Amino acid sequence: MGMKLKALLYSDGSERSFSAALYAAGLMRTFPGMELTLISFIDVPRGPLGLTRDEEEASAKVLSEVTREIVQETKKIFDERHMRIGAVVGRPEASTVAATITKFARDGNYNLIIMGTKGPTDLRALVAGSLAHAVLHAAHCPVLLVKKLPAEILESLGEQP
Repeated sequence: MGMKLKALLYSDGSERSFSAALYAAGLMRTFPGMELTLISFIDVPRGPLGLTRDEEEASAKVLSEVTREIVQETKKIFDERHMRIGAVVGRPEASTVAATITKFARDGNYNLIIMGTKGPTDLRALVAGSLAHAVLHAAHCPVLLVKKLPAEILESLGEQP
């Protein structure tokens, strides 16, 4: 009896996240017993000292609406393929988005994290590290990083490039 694949897909609404979702859909086709949960968290930015509680709550509300839209758009990829997935929208519970993703994966007994990545293309990402880099180093399980997919892979996954 093989290991059941229980994967966590992180999406921030970017093209790279879309590529990661398409790749995850391809994996679900290959591994029919695969369980997938989509998560999206957007951090509420802390403003200057003058930011009022009302302003903070208003920005949190807007960000949660944006996050819900990201989840709905990403879920369409799976709905169109008649694949059922779980979805979680929320605010980071841990100190960073990376810590929240890895905590969620550990607490939920996921054995794979899937997410998009640009790759370290700019100096800032090389020096400061990216979200993908932070998740990769903090995760208790394998992390599958998906770059923007080339046209031939998109076609094989049933998408128009």
